[in-house]
Amino acid sequence: MRHKILELLRQKRPSYISGEEMANLLAVSRTSVWKNIQSLQLAGYEIEGSTRLGYRLLNIPDFLYPAEIAGNFHAKRVGSNPELIHHYHQVESTNTTLKNLADKDAPEGTIVVAEEQTVGRGRQGRSWSSPFGTGIWLSILLRPPLSPQETPVFTLLAATAAVRSLKRILPDLQVGIKWPNDLLINNRKVCGILTELKAEAEILHYLVLGIGINVNLREKDFPPNLRKIATSLYLENGGNNVSRQKLTSVLLHELDNSYADFLSCGPRSILAEWKKENITLGKNVVIKNMRGTFEGKAVDLNEDGSLIVEGEKGIRKHFHAGEVTIVPTNGG
Repeated sequence: MRHKILELLRQKRPSYISGEEMANLLAVSRTSVWKNIQSLQLAGYEIEGSTRLGYRLLNIPDFLYPAEIAGNFHAKRVGSNPELIHHYHQVESTNTTLKNLADKDAPEGTIVVAEEQTVGRGRQGRSWSSPFGTGIWLSILLRPPLSPQETPVFTLLAATAAVRSLKRILPDLQVGIKWPNDLLINNRKVCGILTELKAEAEILHYLVLGIGINVNLREKDFPPNLRKIATSLYLENGGNNVSRQKLTSVLLHELDNSYADFLSCGPRSILAEWKKENITLGKNVVIKNMRGTFEGKAVDLNEDGSLIVEGEKGIRKHFHAGEVTIVPTNGG
C-alpha cells in the first residue's frame, strides 16, 4: 500500500492529491491512506498535508528504499518487485542476511540492501568498510539451473554489469576490471564482488551475489590503511555526490539484463565483455592462492572464467581463484 500511495504522490508531484481520491483509487479507507502517509513520513519522506487540498510529496529521503530503486524498468528476475527487496538501515553483512532468507526458501530475485554493514566481507576473508549512507551494499539471490562448477562466471557477470552501470551514470569514468571482480579507477578499488554458493555434489541450491560500491565516501571515511588503495565515485567525480538511488536502480537493471542473456545464450557474451573492460590480460602478474605463488603473463580467460597465466618456458596454468597483483612496467 505504501508503494502504491508513493506512486500516486509521484504522479501528482508537485501538485496535491486528496486523501479521498487516493482512497477511491486504491479501494481502501481514508484512515488507511492517512496511516500509510504517517508511516512514509516516519521513514523520511517529506509529505505536506492540507485539510483542503490533500497531500503532496516535497522531498524523498536519500535511502535505498525499495520504492526508489525498483520499478523504474521492465525487469524479468532482478529488481522487478519491490516486495522482494529487503531494506535495512544496518546489518552485519548483506550476504549473510540474504543467505538466511535463502535457507527459508526466499524466491529468486530476492535482494537485501543496507545503508551500513558492520561486518562487511570481501574476498579472501577480508573486511569491507561500509559506512552509513555512503555506498551501495547489496546482495542478490539467484537460483540458476546449473551445477556448482558452472557458477564462477557469475562473478564476471556482476563485474561487467557494474562497469556498465557506472559508465551510464558517469560516462567519462575510466574504470577497468582486475580479474576476477575488482573494479579499479586510477589503480584504486571502487567496487568489489563476493559470490557465495550453497551446493552439494552436482546440485546448486542457490547463489548469492554480493556487490559493494564506494559511492559518496570521502577520504576520511576510509580506514587509514585503505586510503591509498581504495577510492569512491565522489572522489573520482571532482568531489560531487552521485545519486545512490539512481545508480542502484541502473545496477539492478543491468544485472537483470545480463542474467537473462546468460540463461538464454550462455557465457560467451559475458566473457567477451569482460575481456573488453579488463585491465589484467596482457599484463605481467603475480597470482597467489592456497597452493603458492605463480608469476607470468595473463594471456586469456577460459570459458569457465578461469585465468590463464603463462610462465617461464611457456608453461600455462589455469587459476579459478587467487589474488592477482599486476606488475608495473618500467614506465609506471
